[in-house]
Amino acid sequence: MSSNKGHESKKNPNDTMKILIATDIHLGFEYNKKRGQETEDSITTFEEILQYGIKYNVDFILLGGDLFHDAKPSQTVMIKCMELLRKYCLGNREIKIQFLSDPEIVFRHCAYKVVNYEDPNINISMPVFSIHGNHDDPSFGAVGSMDLLSVSGLVNYFGKSTDLTKLTIAPIVIKKGETHVALYGLSYMNDQRLSRLLKDFKLDMLRPMEPEDCFNIFVIHQNRSPWSEHGYVPQGKLPEFINLVIWGHEHECRITPEHIPETTYYVSQPGSSIATSLCEGEAKPKHIGILSVNKMDFKLQSIKLQTVRPFIFDNLNIQDQDIPIQNNEPRSASVYNFVDNYIENELIPKASIQLSGHPKQPILPLLRLRIFYSSEDEIFDQNKLVQKYCDEVANPMDMIVFRKKRVVSKNAKTNLTDFGDEFEEMAQILCYEDEKDWNKTVQGGIKKHFSLEENRDKLTVLTVNGLNEALNRFVNAGDIDAFKDIVNHQIKKTIAHLETCEVDTVESICNEIKNFRNNRMQEEEETTEKGFEINANKDINISDEDEDRNTMPTTKGSRGRGRGRGKASTKASTISTTHLSAKLGKKMNQNIRENYMKSLDTTKKNKPKEIIIDDSD
Repeated sequence: MSSNKGHESKKNPNDTMKILIATDIHLGFEYNKKRGQETEDSITTFEEILQYGIKYNVDFILLGGDLFHDAKPSQTVMIKCMELLRKYCLGNREIKIQFLSDPEIVFRHCAYKVVNYEDPNINISMPVFSIHGNHDDPSFGAVGSMDLLSVSGLVNYFGKSTDLTKLTIAPIVIKKGETHVALYGLSYMNDQRLSRLLKDFKLDMLRPMEPEDCFNIFVIHQNRSPWSEHGYVPQGKLPEFINLVIWGHEHECRITPEHIPETTYYVSQPGSSIATSLCEGEAKPKHIGILSVNKMDFKLQSIKLQTVRPFIFDNLNIQDQDIPIQNNEPRSASVYNFVDNYIENELIPKASIQLSGHPKQPILPLLRLRIFYSSEDEIFDQNKLVQKYCDEVANPMDMIVFRKKRVVSKNAKTNLTDFGDEFEEMAQILCYEDEKDWNKTVQGGIKKHFSLEENRDKLTVLTVNGLNEALNRFVNAGDIDAFKDIVNHQIKKTIAHLETCEVDTVESICNEIKNFRNNRMQEEEETTEKGFEINANKDINISDEDEDRNTMPTTKGSRGRGRGRGKASTKASTISTTHLSAKLGKKMNQNIRENYMKSLDTTKKNKPKEIIIDDSD
């Protein structure tokens, strides 16, 4: 942590843009988790976050995805969210930031293409900008929860891509005094699909031509940890003109900006605001951040959330404990007594330390004790402990998890040893001897079933990958309409294809549908193979060649009158482009950018002059 108080005092406060950053709020999580009681943990903490926005007088709030836990949250959850946004984000406070981008481009996916605080019909006092995450992802062309907040005017929804064959990310350029901030948003998309786009040079990040000294913030919601070889975004391979990355999706709080080696940018990972899984990373204290940007300098103040439910995660290795065994008493009974005493005298007192005194903080703690055993006679029935602690612990049913010490096969090819409880459970369930052995998963079983010769023609309009994606959304995102949506989506695609073909008989239509299906299956197989071949750490590089940069001034779009409350946009920002590519030296496709750009000499990126990190709670 560094500080230059003399330089800090010379900064004009009118040039300082204050941004509250948070990710993975997961509104409504408690409504689909059966812990014996209905709670409103996520709603309570979301209100605390909004209150900090008022307290610190921020210019706007920036969310990194997964505002909702479900793709289609209940009406109760949606109403509570909208009530809080109306309570804290509407009012007569002056908006001191200017919106310089063309809303027709950055909000092209929205029904109302205008930043909400310049909408003459809404009185916004604290704007909220947000991308979507994997939980509130509107897949298959459907309307998602973020679309509803956007059309209501409560949230500025950006970073949504409607074209999955290529990605063009245009920035939201915001000005305050002499400070310009460019927001780039990449909402969640399938990791394999994103890997394919990176490999095929189909991700374009457009840059403002004016002003040259923009502070560039990239908001992303993807895997940061290398869960698999092609299932994450390498944190060191992002465009060099980025100054700060706000990384959503990962729930462990690492909000202090980390400088990424061999790059010029920093990464801040705020983590989730509530615990949605009982793993070690979730047990760390939860924070949000107040980001202050003054020209090319930034400071991040981390704020510990006070309404988060206490959560203690611990491991207990029976072999390492001196457990007394009474005469004629089975070993399991001795282990039970030891664990009971450990919970009462170790875990619960630790949880009480996390009580902040906030009147709305839940009192009952979450506990997760992993017990590692080597013999079956060390396992005991948990029902007695469940009954004993049902009024003292929020999750008595899943408070304890038994884990047998595994002897890892020498031939096993697994890299799942250092990624916490979730990967530990996955490794025990799957125990792959071969990374490509998908047949040991449910989705792999579906794929294997329809790959058999006698089953190949059972799916004609639907594809196996689409079916598996719907299954994933149904299970993990709580999307009860996932299968209906994928059926409608693929029927529309097939009909659109048939309209381009000359078919007039039932037989020719059936044959064309099969041909279309076979072509899609072949493309999917090629995509899968490409995914396995990508080594994201070695092959993905940044192409920054001047001769491949083209720009075109953006057209001015409707801004809204704003009633004189916000700073009026004086002109639309013009944009140039940089490309995130898989290999250096590859010639870019000029046609991709022909509607956006004209030739331009590349301006050099601006590096932050001073970084001040404040970890105070």
